[in-house]
Amino acid sequence: MKLHILRCGQIRVSPAAAISGGSGAADTARMLTARERERVTLPVFCYLIEHPKGLVLVDTGWCREISPRGDYDPKAVRRVLPGQLAALYRPCLPEGEAVYEQLAALGLRPEDLDCVLLTHMDADHMAGLRHLRKAKRMLVAEDEYFWSCRTVYKLRQPMSLWEGLPLERYYYRGMPLGTNRWAYDLFGDESLMLINLPGHTDGMAVIRLESGGKFLILAADAAFSPKNWQELRPPGLGFDRGMQLKALRWLREQAEDPACLGIFCSHDPAVKPQILTF
Repeated sequence: MKLHILRCGQIRVSPAAAISGGSGAADTARMLTARERERVTLPVFCYLIEHPKGLVLVDTGWCREISPRGDYDPKAVRRVLPGQLAALYRPCLPEGEAVYEQLAALGLRPEDLDCVLLTHMDADHMAGLRHLRKAKRMLVAEDEYFWSCRTVYKLRQPMSLWEGLPLERYYYRGMPLGTNRWAYDLFGDESLMLINLPGHTDGMAVIRLESGGKFLILAADAAFSPKNWQELRPPGLGFDRGMQLKALRWLREQAEDPACLGIFCSHDPAVKPQILTF
């Protein structure tokens, strides 16, 4: 297998969003109103997997409409995101970093994708889905889809980003993986597992790729960087801190496994775009 780590934009957020920011109303308000000089710039990573059974994209990053000229454009952001999300993320998508632009640079078209997997439905992970309408399949966990337009998730996962797109929902099955013991086997051979790791959202999946007795994990937003599991301090904006801590302990166990080639987080500034073969 080959794993392409693609930087598909960036966010400029309160440091609390990355570590120990909390999830209550007061915590969220502080993250929304953080001053510019206090904010940190974090990457938004997506992953292209060249698998023997198909070409798979994990997450999509930002859409070009949110940053038409490749810089931070507050008016453009507010045309795509509700005000509170625009204030939280302050997103930017430099030229050449949109997911369709990166596919084109690799000689690929959206219709060449056998599957697009969404780890969860937060805006920075799925806004670019609108550029991939011709992909063969778009998958999201039923548990994530169900809650996306309900309760607090209506505020953080706007339906406008995915309405009209042919999303398929898959169901987790009971398996001895993750904190919830739920997973979905995409190809039926355990080479690409979507493991439910709730905490940041209810239905969020992390990806486990296995080949030749070795594995690596794409951790979505269960952690923003290894610092989260090393210090057991979860990212902000989670829905359940207890479950976030369980997820971090599980990630720490995986990182210590001699067969683990690495754990990659969607917003880790220490990670660089690269291609891994394993």
